[in-house]
Amino acid sequence: MPVYTNLEFDYSDLCLGQAVREQRKRRGWTLQELASRVSISAANLSAIENEKVVLDIERLFAIAEALEIRLDVLLPRNPSRHFQISRGTAFESTAAQVDGWEDYHNRPHPLAGEFAGKHIEPFHFEIRPVPDDQLKFVSHHHEEFFFVQRGEVEFLAKTPDGLVRERLQMGDCAYFRSNLPHCIRCSTSGQVAHAIHVIHSPYQTSDSANGNLTFSSKEDVRETVAARAGEQFAALRRSHGLSMAEFAPMLKLSVRMLADIERGRKAIPIDLLLLAGRRFHKPIEYFLSHTIVERPFYFVQRAGDIKRLPVRARRRLVDSGWAETEFRSLASDFGPRGMYPYYVKLRPPGNETLSLHEHHGQEFVYVLNGEVTLITVLGGKRVTETLVAGDACFIESAVPHRFVGMGLSPYGESIAEVIDVYWCPLGESYLFDDDPLAAPANRPAASQNEEPCIPEHRGLP
Repeated sequence: MPVYTNLEFDYSDLCLGQAVREQRKRRGWTLQELASRVSISAANLSAIENEKVVLDIERLFAIAEALEIRLDVLLPRNPSRHFQISRGTAFESTAAQVDGWEDYHNRPHPLAGEFAGKHIEPFHFEIRPVPDDQLKFVSHHHEEFFFVQRGEVEFLAKTPDGLVRERLQMGDCAYFRSNLPHCIRCSTSGQVAHAIHVIHSPYQTSDSANGNLTFSSKEDVRETVAARAGEQFAALRRSHGLSMAEFAPMLKLSVRMLADIERGRKAIPIDLLLLAGRRFHKPIEYFLSHTIVERPFYFVQRAGDIKRLPVRARRRLVDSGWAETEFRSLASDFGPRGMYPYYVKLRPPGNETLSLHEHHGQEFVYVLNGEVTLITVLGGKRVTETLVAGDACFIESAVPHRFVGMGLSPYGESIAEVIDVYWCPLGESYLFDDDPLAAPANRPAASQNEEPCIPEHRGLP
């Protein structure tokens, strides 16, 4: 689950030589005494301690053994965090191509790329205009949610009922089955739109799903069952770094038969799926996830309708500071689903002592408007991080935490607004009241005269 904070170290930052010197002096040994135990010269050992020689792993093991210590005593402490913050101002300057997306016309920027063990994968996308004859339809993880941050986009999907098209403007959002071939493009020529996407696969973590992107030119998804199951079979092989020659014997297949299966020329026997599932610890649904097509295929939530959505109450939030927080589901008519996206209004909690809370799962928060403070625990101490419009945070929500909002206008209602996407293996009812109309008595009802909830927010790239 963690974000490791020392992955960007250079060799000189590791201070291995300094650690060797400290351990040697702790034992009262001279350079010559340790060098003789490692079978090197004192001059070479001195160069190691002064970071003039790059150690290899065999020499490092030999030094640790001579010092009679565990190897990790010489290595730097590997601190980790349970959250990752992405700043909106960095989107354009650091946007990088993501493995598997090189041939796609839209440009992704991962918003939790350093986080290990993700079950949902957030991105900021630059969405470009593309003519009809250059459209590229893709399919990948099983479910996707996206929120249009700026501009106007067209969403296209190939369903068993035919091709569907939807135009979405700023503040609109959609939830859809991304195992269907789909394409999203900017609908305004010469401009680039921006959107926040969150992807989820119910059968694996996002880390192990890398490289699971496939391009599709098929017009009828009903005719691609063998091909799409074969693509998933190939994705499993690639995720383990196996060649066909290595993978085929594990499943008692010839390389030729495996190649025919992966290319969709032969249907996969069910007993082979069971064998592969046992060998690689996957449920049979994993191999069929690209072929299972359930209704509804997609759901669009318009920004202008969000103010009329019922306010839901969060379970497990006990102190009065949460009474003014409003949660509105952005995918209530799409189910069952593996992610729970919400539009949330955060008001200042007042003067009461703020209590932290925790719940199973993971959470992705994107700030639309105002200022949001993350309060959590790190190294046994409370820490705070401030997020402004355009910033995002991915957090392992089993660790105590809290998001506190503050509007920036001194004249109007002081609120912050966020898109909050939850992943929870215990289901949405664990997080929210079963009755979407239920709300605490002291929460104000949504007014029919209320202004639209999605503002012209700041901090966009």
